[in-house]
Formats: sequence, structure tokens, C-alpha cells
Amino acid sequence: MIAALIIASGKTSTRDGFVPHREVGTIPAIQRIIILFQRAGIERIVVVCEEDGAKTEKLASHMNVVFLHSQSDAEMLDNVKAGLAYLQDKCTAALVTHSDVPLYTVETVRTLIASEGPICIPAINGATGHPLLLRSDQFQPVLTYKGEGGLAGAVRATGIQPNLVEVQDEGILTNVYYDSNYTHLVNNHSLKESYPDIRVRIAKEQPFYDAGAHLLLQLTEETNSLRQACRRMGISYGKGRAIISLIEQQLGYPILHTQQGGKTGGHSVVTGDGKKLMSNYTCFMAEAKQSILELFEKHFSG
Repeated sequence: MIAALIIASGKTSTRDGFVPHREVGTIPAIQRIIILFQRAGIERIVVVCEEDGAKTEKLASHMNVVFLHSQSDAEMLDNVKAGLAYLQDKCTAALVTHSDVPLYTVETVRTLIASEGPICIPAINGATGHPLLLRSDQFQPVLTYKGEGGLAGAVRATGIQPNLVEVQDEGILTNVYYDSNYTHLVNNHSLKESYPDIRVRIAKEQPFYDAGAHLLLQLTEETNSLRQACRRMGISYGKGRAIISLIEQQLGYPILHTQQGGKTGGHSVVTGDGKKLMSNYTCFMAEAKQSILELFEKHFSG
């Protein structure tokens, strides 16, 4: 599985922080990047934001991404490391970017995914940009790097010559914090093309299971804590508990065993029935998306 890591906070060599809320086209930069990755077929998307990053979470909490939190004075590379540490046993590679470069295309992302090599970087006329694709066997060298130069320095320290993937995409270089003349990129961007936004809910008397509920169960299984799962989704514990209660009400059996108590909200374990529900939904959605894409191409191509 290919994952994506979006850095939305952290100090760089030239300034503090990023602007994930900046409107690019008709949507904030952070939403544009998430949609772009999702259209390229990436399902596990991680956003690193500040510990008090409620603004970033509010922009994207409905988009089924995972939020990790960092200190406000953290360096960008520290936030990259936090994301890679989280992803290292969950994917075969990660696309790493930050929220101020939201105008590369879906085609560029797919080209990077299809490229060979442990480290792949998009380039246009020899100038390199975002996102960087890092195979999972290169996560550890980055995680242990303690030198200067940020992520670029960590990549150089691996001793591996990156595969510079030539693309015809100005967006890989366009930083919306510094650059103001990017209207032509927005107007011709791949997000201007129609695409089926596939959202499927499983229902009985009421709709009770969708992509958000699915991610909530996945994160609960990872953390053994419903409260921590809610935190990583950017939703309240009360909302998460309501989602689980509705699923169990409609199905008629428990999907979580929870031991209450403590500041962490106790210990939560996904039941066998819950795991079966997750597995069935994963397989169903994979086939459903493929079928819908084929039908969309049939009816809307040209």
C-alpha cells in the first residue's frame, strides 16, 4: 500500500509554519492535496499538524485522514519523522509533501507511484519539487538522521541517488506561500476535471457504516483506544462513541469490547464480528470503486 504524508506545521530554514488554510482555487490548500491523493487512489493519508491544530483539523476532519500532532516549535524534519514512524509498518512507500505545495497533478502522483527506485523525486527541466516518494526501506535512515539540511539532508545522507522523475508539471515547484501567480495552474489543474466522488454507506433502518466509521475502527484497532482513534481523526470522543453505538444498534451485536476508566478512556478491542465487518467493507469498496470508475468512463468520457 502506498500512503501519503502531509506536513502542515513545523519550522523550516526560512520561516515558521505553513498555511494549510490558504484558499487555492475554491478550497483550502490542505483539502486540495488530500483530494488529489485520494483521486490518485491513496487511502491512508496522514496529516501532521500542531498540538493545538484545531483549525487544520476543522478543515479536513470530514475527509477520512489521520492526524498526528507536534509541538509548535518542532522542525519540519521532526514532523516528517513522526509521520514516517507512524507509517513504517503500514505501507510499502509514502509520498511526502507539505501543505504549501498543493498544485501538482494527479498524473504526477501516479507517475511517481509507478516509478522505480527507493527514492523518487519529480523534476521539471532539472528542478526538483514535491512530492517525494520514499520506499519503506528508506524510512529508517531518515528516522535516524541527526544532521542538517532537513529532509533533503536526510535523503543525501542515505547515499542513494534519487530517481529524478521528469514531469511536465509546474505545480511541483509552486509554493503558495511565496508565489502569487498560480491562477493558470489552478485553471488547468487535474481537479478541474470531473471525477466520481464515491461515498457508499451501508444501511438497515438507518445508514450506519461508511468510510469514516471504517477508519474509526481501523484506528481503534491500531491504538486499542477509541478515544485515541477519535483524536487521530479530529473528532470528539462523543461523536466517535455515537458512531460505534449506531453500528452496534443496527447490526444487533457488539463490534467493540471496551473497558472504561482512566484519562485515556480505557481499553478498546475490535471484536471478531467487527474485524469481519472491516474486512468485508474493504473488499467491497475496492471492487465498487473499480466498477464505478469503469461506469464513469463509459458514460462521461469525452
